[in-house]
Amino acid sequence: MSFQTRSVTIWAPNMKRIFLVLFISPIVVGLISFSSTPVKATNLSLGADYLLRGVSVGKRDKNQKDIDYYDSQLSAYLITDLSRDVEATIRVQSITPWGLENSTSALASRYPNANGNLWVQNAFIRLPNIWEERITVIAGRQPIVWGEGAILSDDDLGFNAIRVQIKNPLSAFNWLGPLRKWEFDIDAFSAKINEGLQNAGDTDLHGVKVGYDQPWNAFNESNVIRWDVMSLWEDNQADHTYQVGSSSTTTLAATKVKRQIMGIRAKGTLRDAYIFGEYYRQSGDIFYSNQKIGLKGEAYRFGLGGKANTKKIGRFGAVLEISEGSGDDPGTEGDDEAFRPTYASRWTGLERKGYGRYFAASFSDVYSSTTPFAEVNSINDGLPPGVSGIQTIHFGVESTPWAKWTFSFDYFLYKAIENLGGQKDLGTEFDYALEYRYSGLVTFRGTFNQFRPGESFSIDTKENATLSSFEIDLRF
Repeated sequence: MSFQTRSVTIWAPNMKRIFLVLFISPIVVGLISFSSTPVKATNLSLGADYLLRGVSVGKRDKNQKDIDYYDSQLSAYLITDLSRDVEATIRVQSITPWGLENSTSALASRYPNANGNLWVQNAFIRLPNIWEERITVIAGRQPIVWGEGAILSDDDLGFNAIRVQIKNPLSAFNWLGPLRKWEFDIDAFSAKINEGLQNAGDTDLHGVKVGYDQPWNAFNESNVIRWDVMSLWEDNQADHTYQVGSSSTTTLAATKVKRQIMGIRAKGTLRDAYIFGEYYRQSGDIFYSNQKIGLKGEAYRFGLGGKANTKKIGRFGAVLEISEGSGDDPGTEGDDEAFRPTYASRWTGLERKGYGRYFAASFSDVYSSTTPFAEVNSINDGLPPGVSGIQTIHFGVESTPWAKWTFSFDYFLYKAIENLGGQKDLGTEFDYALEYRYSGLVTFRGTFNQFRPGESFSIDTKENATLSSFEIDLRF
């Protein structure tokens, strides 16, 4: 199973705390100095996360070279309650492969800086007590993730956005009678991705999600099924190059892309088990040379998993998932049915994440062996020419025989939905991982992952590939 580490706030020892105070205090003082009235923090939390990773990647193409590198990622944060009604968060980040610190040659990546210099990941205020604590407003550069990030995640970059969260809005109106008891929540935001002050063309992103917890009484236990209905609007008016899903070489000089993704997601939990499902549908248009191509397509994910205590192998868990994003039908020239969510979750630091630690598949793209750090788009999707849409079947198990040790194994089967070359077998992957929790502050991880390319890849150049990694994760 894939590991996910959640950041928690832990007070650091004295020397570390002094370092963090010296590091972040100038930022706090700068913010407070702009206030017209004195600001006094009622609660202050400082912390930092440091990840050191060594990676060795064997390429899946004989014409490309293997790569080996170390990279480090430092994230320092401050969270403070300026008053009961105002919270502020600042998080700065530095990320770089070892040896590229302060390099004048920029690494082609999705980050504003990947040469070791600091940049602002988050800087926002949160107002949690509006309208009798029903409304929370968040303004600034902030993290936004829907579910597991299938269509929306900032992936530790942050979105410049204004966000409004409303809890049980009907409860405030007595005249609604029984409808007042219908408890649901609304999460809406408007984000500015790119501003066209210097270069023509803005990029805006807007979203609304409505959630509801449905009681689920099973096996004499009270549980809930979480339902989310959502819609995401992307408006990209900057000139850029776009490649239709069914095309292997032809690109368009797009002047505008308007994309909408609507979806529904449900997840139910029962004791130590869970089941989930989600479905998404895409619409919109790509404008180029006074013409346009319609955007269509759909995607789904279903899965179930659970854990249980055993006598011989300790805590044991298993998961089964299937994921599929539609590909572009080559017979419909006026439409592109390839489901491509621009802002889906794809990254953990400089490395890809997704189904499989090597192939790292999403609905529409995979690890690129030619430009592994570059931002994903319709051209840089990592797939063989003419391929669009990906189906993934995932089975995984994990065991924690001792309190500090966890072993895991994952198997992935990949299939292309559309391929101009005919063959749709993308390959298989076997992942092995070991995690040792040295303490609550330090975790060690090691992985070995094997990818076997399928018949969709050129038989003349393809070869089995591996990815090995070792990580040290420090949180203080």
